[in-house]
Amino acid sequence: MNAQELLARLQDASPDGPLDRLAALVVEHELSQPLETLFPPALVARALRAALEGWLASDTADQELTSALEHLHRQLSQDKRTVRQALPPELPKALSELAARRYSPDRTLVLTVLERPPVRALARGLLLNVLIEFSRKVSAPVTENRIAKGFSGLARLAAEQAKSTGGALGGIASALSDEIERQVEKRARDFTDSALSGIFQQLADALTDPGRAPEQAEMRVAILDGVLELPLAKLGRELSRADVPGAAAVVRKGLSQWHASEDATAQLESWIARSMERDGKRPVREVLGALGLLDTFQKLGRESLRARLAPVVASEPFARWLEELTR
Repeated sequence: MNAQELLARLQDASPDGPLDRLAALVVEHELSQPLETLFPPALVARALRAALEGWLASDTADQELTSALEHLHRQLSQDKRTVRQALPPELPKALSELAARRYSPDRTLVLTVLERPPVRALARGLLLNVLIEFSRKVSAPVTENRIAKGFSGLARLAAEQAKSTGGALGGIASALSDEIERQVEKRARDFTDSALSGIFQQLADALTDPGRAPEQAEMRVAILDGVLELPLAKLGRELSRADVPGAAAVVRKGLSQWHASEDATAQLESWIARSMERDGKRPVREVLGALGLLDTFQKLGRESLRARLAPVVASEPFARWLEELTR
């Protein structure tokens, strides 16, 4: 068989043809390799760092990100559907079933998330405002206070006289009201500081008590329904309000500082090696087979490689190489 005949046979890309069988041989060889051989942690770490370096050095990366976000914003703003309507109908159903499953998180974990200084400060401010507003209503003149509706007519008359009378009596009533308000506000602050930890504890109990799992599931489903009913146009408006390019600049700065450190490559390699700790020594075929993906990867890998090899063997450089090889 001469070079021309061999080339003609190699260029046959039909299923089960010579090129297809060659692609199958390559795929089977790769599937027989251990996972860490196919994806060496050191090589993957260097490749990731090189890719990160190229992205960080790019002058147009930020412009591309901004342009992509603007395009997404325009698409969302013109879309009249809700999130639920934009998703395949099976996905919201599956998400609802997932949210409704019985699950109670760890109490310590919930408290760790809730009892952060900014969260505590926000909760304290909200609780204090409620208590102070209530105290002002209570310390208001009796005739203006709903709580005083149950007072006797004599008490209301006395309060009205104190309010309308000038001089000492009116001053005493006003001063007494101010002092009551100050005292109640002080007590409200003291009460808020002492009660806040108890409130967080009760909230953690409500979120983590296995006995309240049905209520927790109902709350998760309600939150999910609220998200799914959001109009896409509203999400588009929220996207336009967020300073995503500014946030991207902060991320790039942080990654640049980490990338410049001496330990960056070693850390990447360590993370990749740790992710392969369980399966790194197993052949790729075994890992995919355990996941039920072997047949899929064999078929797709064979088709993909055959399609990639076809233009190579059909090229003039390949024909010259084969001619030289068969002389």
